[in-house]
Amino acid sequence: DGMSMAQFALRWILMFDAVTCVIPGAKRPSQAEDNALAADAPPFDKQTMARVNEIYERLIRDQVHHYW
Repeated sequence: DGMSMAQFALRWILMFDAVTCVIPGAKRPSQAEDNALAADAPPFDKQTMARVNEIYERLIRDQVHHYW
């Protein structure tokens, strides 16, 4: 609640121990400020992480994972 989709995605990425930072794009200062708020969001619980990971594996992974 209260998070934009961009903030949610950035917070999800920051949940992984191997990630120390994210470098999102922004066209306006307000977007950069909103993106930075993701770092201050509380960690997601295990249920949220499991659900997002399931969605990623089922719908997204095959389209993007080969890039890294």
